[in-house]
Amino acid sequence: MLNTRTVLKDNDLYLVGDAHYAVAQGESGLYRRDTRVLSRYEWRLDGAPPQPLMQQERAPFWLHEQSANANVGYTMKVGLGRDLQVTATELRDTLRVTRYREGGPHELKLFLAADYLDMFEVRGWPGELGTRDVRVNATPDGVTFHYLAGDGLRCRTVVQTSLPTTWDGEALVWTLTEEVTELRVSVFPLQGEEVPTPGDPEARLADYAALRADLRARVILADPEDQRVLERSVADLHSLSFATEFGAFPAAGLPWFVAPFGRDSMLMALMVHRHLPALAKTVVRYLAAHQGQRHDPVTLEQPGKILHELRVGELTRLGRTPHRPYYATADATPLFVWLVGELAQTDPALAAELRPHWEAALIWCLTDGDPDGDGFLEYTPDPNGITNAVWKDSGDSTFTAAGVDVSGHVAVVEVQGYAYAAYRAAAAMYRTLGEATLAGEWDTRAGELQAAFQQAFWWPERGTYVHGLNGDKQPLRVLVSNAAHTLCTGIIAPEYAAQVARTVLGPELWSGWGLRTLGTQEPRYNPVSYHNGSVWPHDTALAALGLARTGLHAEAHQVTRALFDAARAAPDARLSELFAGFPREGDLPPVPYPAACHPQGWDAAIPLALWPLLEEGQAEAPQVEAVSLT
Repeated sequence: MLNTRTVLKDNDLYLVGDAHYAVAQGESGLYRRDTRVLSRYEWRLDGAPPQPLMQQERAPFWLHEQSANANVGYTMKVGLGRDLQVTATELRDTLRVTRYREGGPHELKLFLAADYLDMFEVRGWPGELGTRDVRVNATPDGVTFHYLAGDGLRCRTVVQTSLPTTWDGEALVWTLTEEVTELRVSVFPLQGEEVPTPGDPEARLADYAALRADLRARVILADPEDQRVLERSVADLHSLSFATEFGAFPAAGLPWFVAPFGRDSMLMALMVHRHLPALAKTVVRYLAAHQGQRHDPVTLEQPGKILHELRVGELTRLGRTPHRPYYATADATPLFVWLVGELAQTDPALAAELRPHWEAALIWCLTDGDPDGDGFLEYTPDPNGITNAVWKDSGDSTFTAAGVDVSGHVAVVEVQGYAYAAYRAAAAMYRTLGEATLAGEWDTRAGELQAAFQQAFWWPERGTYVHGLNGDKQPLRVLVSNAAHTLCTGIIAPEYAAQVARTVLGPELWSGWGLRTLGTQEPRYNPVSYHNGSVWPHDTALAALGLARTGLHAEAHQVTRALFDAARAAPDARLSELFAGFPREGDLPPVPYPAACHPQGWDAAIPLALWPLLEEGQAEAPQVEAVSLT
């Protein structure tokens, strides 16, 4: 794992580098479609890496750099100006090398390698395929790597250069004799019959400038630093998106989650659908097209179920992973109905267009989604896959007050809220379609779920809700953030919401930066754990939206202000996927979580979703025109 990771991305092509954007070891690489198409991309000047003097991202796909010879000291011998750009079809690296002192020629090398590992293999998947048979051919203008995948897919990485070069078996080599040398390297990752197609970095940069201008025409925040966070949010949402047949679909996070996800994409869409309706509609249409049709014990597909994750790498194509797609989640299906219902409020035709899909999802909620028939949505821990099929999906995240892992059919608190929101959405869509009887049936079902939920999940001694019900129907009396997250669904009545707010904003869960996933006095608490004491900004943001929904506007402002402060504390004005749950201390920034995605989809959505709540007492989001990401 890289201690410091850098990422440049456009569409489905992205570079994962070390602190200086070099691809040399570990998980670094150039990736496309779940495949590492270059495992080494590293410059050497006279046998040593150039020494960076300045590195600046002009946009999420463009690095501008000034560097010098190694051990530059007080006087630079050789200077390198560099623009590294990743567009949808090309990695382009443009160098201007200037000799500032007399001396002999300088040798410039670009070390290259390609291993074509599946992304899962890079991350340590146990079913690895081993070393690939990669052929390397020197060409008149560079070098080409060739690999024939196990399923017959032909893969190539074509490297072309603007100046004559030689290939020494490890690197492209140039001997620099001129005072100024200008050089361009283009890398084209290709599959099947694709041919090299140059990108247009300047046009992409203009897209980002237009996006920023579009936002500023609609929203200007009082504090320029808050505005910077908001503008970074919109730029990252644009960067994270990748093309599908239904439009631009938001990736869950960089670097490992550039793929269609169910829960992740829908929570993003629910947060920003009023600002980005086109993105949200792409999400529901794509997920509807991949909705479960049959029962499959390997992929966990079920009729009406919404996918969790879809992958296209070699391991998945060969059947070594279940991600073709994988349906191991209990929450994506009700989230789908809820999201379609939200969109149908301003686009009623969508309710009719997607009716077969949201109705199939509702049937799943009442059948396979409730395996013991008690009216709650549940999952059963899968020892061969995802143990906890909810957003806290790590194997140790859900347990009893005695610290014992859950078993059987497990019902967690926020999923019941998603189901409630789905049922209310169904009722509203049936009313839109002129079917009052069905609307009344789903309103009744929602009311019955709310009453049963209150009876089974309320924890009066702590003024909040239990984490869930174990398979034996015993409540999981463990203090977690999930109840606050559930406020945004509407299942928690306002009179109970105030008690939940007092509890979650108390010292056990409130870190000063956000809500800890687990209370400090609970078994397994650890501030640097994935789900047992860390702070996940999206979880906290959903709580802020729920607090505002239930009229707790001062509390919503408090939580929103903390999240914006956390983003402002980061050099790039971004929230990370999660950070450590240590208490906030003065002007010190939050403690990072070592392996967090950065940027991450949920967190990119947060500033756009929450900026209206920066004004204390703001009752609801001001109505503004939609921002376009296209």
